[in-house]
Amino acid sequence: MTRAEFQPVYAFAISQQGRLGSFTIVPPVVSDTTGSATGTLAANGAHSVGDSTITIDGISGDIKAGDFVKFSGHDKVYMLVADRDGAGTMTIEPALVASVADNETIAYNNVAFTMRLNNDIQEFAISSNEYYEYELDMIEVL
Repeated sequence: MTRAEFQPVYAFAISQQGRLGSFTIVPPVVSDTTGSATGTLAANGAHSVGDSTITIDGISGDIKAGDFVKFSGHDKVYMLVADRDGAGTMTIEPALVASVADNETIAYNNVAFTMRLNNDIQEFAISSNEYYEYELDMIEVL
């Protein structure tokens, strides 16, 4: 990053007051499906805490193993562990931490993660061409 790009990122991290604050982030690249799915993905039937297979409908095309999904009533983000083409059963990990209602929508693009800093360690370096490298550890907030 250039200094102009780095400064607001660093200021934001400092404003989190270590592990006290939480924030929502849509990470570039991994927040969108690698499949060809279109439509409004929704749960087909209610599902209970502990379920890892969720019946879905509302989409055409596929979502892929490794894609992230987030139920509209959850803070938790889940990962598909098997490809799913259209309506049917998708398999997620971890298992549901909260119940899912019938027709609850499921984000598969622009998946937002609720995070906080995992520790107070932040590292940055400046290269010879004055680009900043920045590293911090985050953890998902449930």
